[in-house]
Amino acid sequence: MSRFTRTSLHLLGSVSNLWALYNVGRIVNPYANGFGGHYQYLTILGLTVATISFLLCLIRDFIPGFLNKVHSVIGSIAVPLEGLISALYWGMIFLDPKLLIPADAPKIPVFVDCCLHLFPALFLWIDFLFFNVEFKRSSSHVVNIYLFTIAYYVWTSYCYSKNKYYAYPFLADMTTNGRLVFFAVSGTICWLMYELGK
Repeated sequence: MSRFTRTSLHLLGSVSNLWALYNVGRIVNPYANGFGGHYQYLTILGLTVATISFLLCLIRDFIPGFLNKVHSVIGSIAVPLEGLISALYWGMIFLDPKLLIPADAPKIPVFVDCCLHLFPALFLWIDFLFFNVEFKRSSSHVVNIYLFTIAYYVWTSYCYSKNKYYAYPFLADMTTNGRLVFFAVSGTICWLMYELGK
């Protein structure tokens, strides 16, 4: 694959993600008015990490070796995380949209929806599988994945203690143990995606 193709992908991913982050703030969502705002949502946290990853890739296209360790850590989280977000989101949307989106919440425009829940995973995985030839596995990457999982569980619980509602309705239908299992399984799926990706 040519350098032009790789750089074009990184530019496309960066622009798409930044556009999504900008537009999500323009969607009226009363549930995002609570503590944590839009950053209660794993989608937005994942999109932020993915955006940083793509911007680093874009810089590295012109300055090879730029922030190697940071790029490695961010990428090892962003790729499997976006894969998980996309799989969970579309799976639940097809099963029952109310698992993720409260009935009284506004509908997300289709293109914005794709920029939030499809394109980041698609672009990151294309980059990971076809362009990231420098990638090297590390046990520290697996630790980072699970640390992120734990951090999001703690963050979600803290937001709930402030807002008295979960960003995602299905979490409210679970017991505490059920949520712990769900997060543990989700972290493990991310790890498996990381392992199977190369």
